[in-house]
Amino acid sequence: MIVVLGAAVRPGGTPSPALRRRVFHAIRLFQQGFSGNLLFTGGIGRYPPSEAEVMRRLALEHDIPEDRLILEETAVSTLDSAFACARIIRERGWSTAFVVSDRYHLFRSVSLFKRLGIQACGSAPEEEKPQMRPWRLRYAILREWVALPWSLIRLYVRRVFGWVQQDREKST
Repeated sequence: MIVVLGAAVRPGGTPSPALRRRVFHAIRLFQQGFSGNLLFTGGIGRYPPSEAEVMRRLALEHDIPEDRLILEETAVSTLDSAFACARIIRERGWSTAFVVSDRYHLFRSVSLFKRLGIQACGSAPEEEKPQMRPWRLRYAILREWVALPWSLIRLYVRRVFGWVQQDREKST
């Protein structure tokens, strides 16, 4: 399973450069046979439609069969995406995932999937030129360092209250 984490949708349903980059990388992985399915995750952000729907449209424009696309349109955070996608992966009897996101975001993303019982590895698009201004990249990296412990705390709080176990019971 190739899981593509969402990114911003711009006005008019236009994909941001990050969203476009992630989808095109996932399409290349799909075409190279890394998996037979693409799982797009991301809800509606500032502008509709959902991130997952915008990714679906891009994939269809590049001749990916619709029956190979799975949409998860509720997640509004990386942790939400990990929970929702882990449930979908288990429901389908799978256990592994290639998680596609930008390089700075992969460590936290893959860590969350692994802690939810998915054998995950990350894959980031190769960038020919830097996509972010240096100050934005530094901000993104700093944000990930702060977000990692916060995401882990939230994950473990959910586990303490049994939410992960309930999700697993529903999928079996």
